[in-house]
Order: sequence, then C-alpha cells, then structure tokens
Amino acid sequence: MFALILLIPSKIVGKTNGENWIGLIDGFYSIVLTLLVIELPVIILEMIEKIMLVGNFQKELWESIITLTVLLLGYFAIFTIIYDIWSYHKTLLFGAKRLRVFAITTGFILFLSSLAPPFYYLVNHYALEEVLGEFDHHRSMILASTAVFVIIGIIYLFLAALAKSEKRHPGQTPEKREELGYMLESSSTKALITVIIATITSSPNMYLPPPTGITALAIITYFPINFFKKRHRM
Repeated sequence: MFALILLIPSKIVGKTNGENWIGLIDGFYSIVLTLLVIELPVIILEMIEKIMLVGNFQKELWESIITLTVLLLGYFAIFTIIYDIWSYHKTLLFGAKRLRVFAITTGFILFLSSLAPPFYYLVNHYALEEVLGEFDHHRSMILASTAVFVIIGIIYLFLAALAKSEKRHPGQTPEKREELGYMLESSSTKALITVIIATITSSPNMYLPPPTGITALAIITYFPINFFKKRHRM
C-alpha cells in the first residue's frame, strides 16, 4: 500500500483536496463496521447448540444469556470506537493542506482499521470456547485482545500526527487551527487511555475480560478527558 501511494503522481495529488477522499473513507469504514458484527449469528448458533446438548437446560441458558450480553456489549463498544475513528478521520479531510502526508497516513490508518474485525473475531471466538468449556485458549485470547488494543492505539496516534501536521501548516485559519489542536490533544489522550486499558486487560494481576476492556475503552473515550490540554492562543 505504501508503494502504491508513493506511485501517485504529485501533479494529481496537488490538484486534489481532502474532500476527494470522503467517498472512499465513508465506504471503507462502512465495510469495516459491517464486518465487525457479521460473525454474531455464528456465535449465537454455537451457544444455542451447546444449550441443547447439556442436561441442565436452565443453568446453561442463564450462563449463555449473560455471556451473549457481554459479547454484545463488546461488539457495540468496538463499533462505537471505529465510528469515533471514522468521525475524526473524516473531520481531518476538510481543509487538508498537506495532501501527500495525508495520503500516506490515510493508507496506514485504513490498513490498520481493516485488521480490527478479524482480530476481534478471534477474541470472541476464544472467549466463547472458554465459556462453553471446550478449550482453554486464555493465552491466545489475551494475545488477540492485545492486538486489538495495539491497532486502536496506533490509529489514534496516526490521527494525532495528522492533526499536528495540519495544525502547523501556515495556510490554516485560526478557527481551523484551534479545532486541529483539540483533535491532536484528544487523539493523544485516547491513545494513552488505550495503552492503560490494554495493560490492565492483559495483566495477570489486573485481568479484565476482553469485551469488558473494550467496553471500558469506549465509555472512557466518550468522556471529555484530555491529558494534553493547552491554552490556545487566539
């Protein structure tokens, strides 16, 4: 992908603007959001088959309902996180000045975003097998969960880098510069929060189930927390 981006003629890139990417990015994130939940019917069918095979139907039913609720919360959380990434990415499109930097960085962000559905599917696949008592995949589940957090954290760092690059461009208006400053601080904060929750999720002494960790990340990132807030000069 990087090689393909570098092959884009500079004359063509110079004649475009950020708005030309909107269709591609909207379509791409809509596919990613769809892929995130496309395996849910498979998981539900596996749980139903397990319930039908056991003798204690009532006990297994309640355990499965609780497990399914946790999984659905996790899917909703990762859905909102990808939606948040999409909204930041799309906002950066408007008024973009450093188009070659934007093209290269966008390529990496889209590639990383495409990795979120398969890795999150692995997380829930391993978690479901553990709950159903079929296999012990605790270590594999932790590795897949860590990969999801790493992907999210790197994406927010790329968004922060884009915002910082655009903010430094001399052609930005004061209003746009202030907006980019907020996006830089907010993206940096979310990357740091992702690292903290990933550490808690994977730590043996402070373990959180992966869907719970993703849900906690989604909730926290929607609060107006900013660890890098500065006073902007008008």
